[in-house]
Amino acid sequence: MAKPAQGAKYRGSIHDFPGFDPNQDAEALYTAMKGFGSDKEAILDIITSRSNRQRQEVCQSYKSLYGKDLIADLKYELTGKFERLIVGLMRPPAYCDAKEIKDAISGAGTDEKTLTRIMVSRSEIDLLNIRREFIEKYDKSLHQAIEGDTSGDFLK
Repeated sequence: MAKPAQGAKYRGSIHDFPGFDPNQDAEALYTAMKGFGSDKEAILDIITSRSNRQRQEVCQSYKSLYGKDLIADLKYELTGKFERLIVGLMRPPAYCDAKEIKDAISGAGTDEKTLTRIMVSRSEIDLLNIRREFIEKYDKSLHQAIEGDTSGDFLK
């Protein structure tokens, strides 16, 4: 049985692809983006049929094989909503959670529902990963960011 990509509570809708080979997927994605234009169908087929854990392995293989960042290449090759979809699928869950938290505490007011949903529904290891992603992405600790934007019960 496949292991969850992150904490034990995650049960993604995309399961591990049988016979998965990260190098083969990296090569296929490279080929799909080589030359003029890109083979969007091939990119979509690979990305949407792999679990997040497998997609992270493909990113590592792509870097090893070509010395390039797969997400950066996808951003360069794709545009619009399709680019946002594919790049979003390539991100690890902690990256997405860190971005959601940042969006929830940015601007006027705080999106307390989003903040609460993420902070109480993630496992301890997931929260550690979110904290790492947050400080790497925003150069500020998650604690400082939440403390600076909230009051009352959130500060307890």
